[in-house]
Amino acid sequence: IRDGDGGKTTLLIKSAGRVISIETGVLGRLAGGAVTIRDGETVLYTTACAERAPAGEAAKPSDFTPLRVDYFERSSAAGRTNMGFFKRDGKPSDREVLISRVIDRSVRPLLLGWAQESQLLSWVLSYDKVHLPSALAVISSSAAMAISEIPMRKPVACVRVAKVGGELVVNPTRDQVDRSEMELIVSGTKDAVVMVEGEANFASEAEVVEAIAVAHKHVVPITEAIEAFAREIGKEKKELYNLPDDVMERVAEVGTELVDEALHIGEKQVRGAAFDKASQHIFDSLLADEGADEGADEGAENPVFDREDIKIAIKRLTIRRLRNMVETESRRIDSRGVFEVRPIQIETPVLPCTHGSALFTRGTTQALATTTLGDSSMQLIDPTLHGDVSKRFYLQYNFPPCSVGEVGRVGAPGRREVGHGDLAARGLKPSMPDVAEFPYTVRAESLVTQSDGSSSMATVCACSLAMMDAGVPVKSPVAGVAMGLLVDPTTVADGNSLILTDILGFEDALGMMDFKVAGNVSGITSLQLDIKNFGLSIGAVEKTLNQAKEARTHILAQMANALPSNRMHLAASAPKIVTVQIPPASIGKLIGPGGKMIKSIIETFSLDSCDVSEEGVVKCMAVDIEKAKQAKKKIESLVSEDEKGPFNAREKETYTGPMPKVGEILRNCKIQWIEAYGVFVELKPGLKALCHISELDSKRVENINDKFKIGDEIDVKVIDINEKNQLKLSRRVLLQDNASGGRPAAGGVTPAARPKRRPPAHRTQPKPPPS
Repeated sequence: IRDGDGGKTTLLIKSAGRVISIETGVLGRLAGGAVTIRDGETVLYTTACAERAPAGEAAKPSDFTPLRVDYFERSSAAGRTNMGFFKRDGKPSDREVLISRVIDRSVRPLLLGWAQESQLLSWVLSYDKVHLPSALAVISSSAAMAISEIPMRKPVACVRVAKVGGELVVNPTRDQVDRSEMELIVSGTKDAVVMVEGEANFASEAEVVEAIAVAHKHVVPITEAIEAFAREIGKEKKELYNLPDDVMERVAEVGTELVDEALHIGEKQVRGAAFDKASQHIFDSLLADEGADEGADEGAENPVFDREDIKIAIKRLTIRRLRNMVETESRRIDSRGVFEVRPIQIETPVLPCTHGSALFTRGTTQALATTTLGDSSMQLIDPTLHGDVSKRFYLQYNFPPCSVGEVGRVGAPGRREVGHGDLAARGLKPSMPDVAEFPYTVRAESLVTQSDGSSSMATVCACSLAMMDAGVPVKSPVAGVAMGLLVDPTTVADGNSLILTDILGFEDALGMMDFKVAGNVSGITSLQLDIKNFGLSIGAVEKTLNQAKEARTHILAQMANALPSNRMHLAASAPKIVTVQIPPASIGKLIGPGGKMIKSIIETFSLDSCDVSEEGVVKCMAVDIEKAKQAKKKIESLVSEDEKGPFNAREKETYTGPMPKVGEILRNCKIQWIEAYGVFVELKPGLKALCHISELDSKRVENINDKFKIGDEIDVKVIDINEKNQLKLSRRVLLQDNASGGRPAAGGVTPAARPKRRPPAHRTQPKPPPS
């Protein structure tokens, strides 16, 4: 901890070979707590504020912590701006929502007993495209709250861990994450794990447990540093509300019998009515009316309790009695055992006009899934600080209020829907076939029609089945299950804790954990941990994952009975894609002037689309596969044999030397071949690149063949290199920036060994002598 000028204080934390700095006292001095965190050149600004209660008035008890978390990725942080009409950063992206949820789930369990409106705000101010900001957002949120007046029970910290080349890497860079087989974000206190979010390529339970243990080992020193930071400069904490012991005693005395009766009712609606009756009886018994209060003696029995106190006590009593019932009777509220999965029913296909569909029912949770196939134009474009990312597979999750028998808003997806959809998509992504094997864009959609626990994991099962029904050659079916925990909210769960398999909505609401795990028989593809207590030990994590594997294996067996493998043929309504490879040099001929040729092919053969990549891969898509095959033959006929021969010979040449840099000028580059859209020049032996027609001259080039010939030599300048390491050349820039001299002007044309014309005869004859 270093003190600077002007009240600035800096905390330096060494973590996995890097130094993270947390600074306060410069920005946001009016906020409850404000910090700036820095890792490399990635900088975030985070604040924590709480509503100020009136002087002399204590915060009222509440069964829910009123915390709002918002995370913002400013496009200017990466030197970009919005490309649309509106330039202001507006509606939060899905990524911003997901990271907001990670922060919320990491911090909320440590605010037990806090009932004042609170808010965490975090902005990415600078992003170096190397050090990822999500884990930093959790650390800075914890630090801002630790130095504020908000009484967080313990500081929390977050670490990302990835498995790259078989080795675990803590705090990996973006490139390492892109190459990883497993990526986890782990939050925790110095005593336990409180949040896990991650994905893997069918990793074993042992590998996941090892990664979480390594991450938590690096979490501990960060939490200790934040704790010391708060002791040094933190504000005085407000008091947390603790439930009075006499309230808990009186509620247990009055309501235990009725709560036990309700817990033995299996049907959801009837059970809900029984709990309402028990709660009302407890309220009536403990809340004395005003007339009785005025006439009551000072030592009278049945004192008046706060309604919120009673509500909290009823919930805690229900949790205790539920845990007692499971421990003593080995029975849950729907008569299942601890390890038992609810009955499963599967129907596929269920919808006649979709490309693939499935109805998955587990107990009273039900998801209807559909799969739609398309070409690259159907890909989802996800804007990020790295740039726009195209997704070949994506999943959209819908949770209408009618799925739980309620009335509510229907419209744009909420945070919960975004989070659950992303979790399911990450669970299914490793099972997707390679694009060379299956060149389709796949859109999966889940409509939750009934929900009584773990609808996101039902979505994983339903969408996996719908994809197989659509004919997607998945690497493996994927299933998911949610695990629960019954412990006291003020404790850390250990390896002896009571873990429930396939939790109901009631067990989710009253339990202390919702641990969702998706994968196949051999390993895990995605997982997400939410808790309400003070955390899980590594032993509890290991026990939960092993128990989840048994449940997942059972569910996959049920799915295999309903649909053993993917359909061998696509649905009649699904588009079919026929692929043909052409030389990149022939792309211009295929497209034609103004797209005339490719448009003609699409219309002639009734294609849905004809997609051409920069590498010369042409995808003809049509519902009638015979039409697509006829289009393929037409495209092949356009590529003449003389074009194929030289092209293939050129493609065999490889260049292994240093690549030119942006701004470098290359002289006397010989034109190798000419297309309608530009010329291909040889920059160095074996290195060829395109100079587009728009970059050939300072004036418009109407006919490229009138001005340039194969073998001509031109000067070009490298003006850009894209993400595929392709060079963008320009002759026009040199013509504008350089003046001509004795030699051909920079950017000029040197003709290729053309025979010189003899000058006119009248210029070669000697002048007559003067008269």
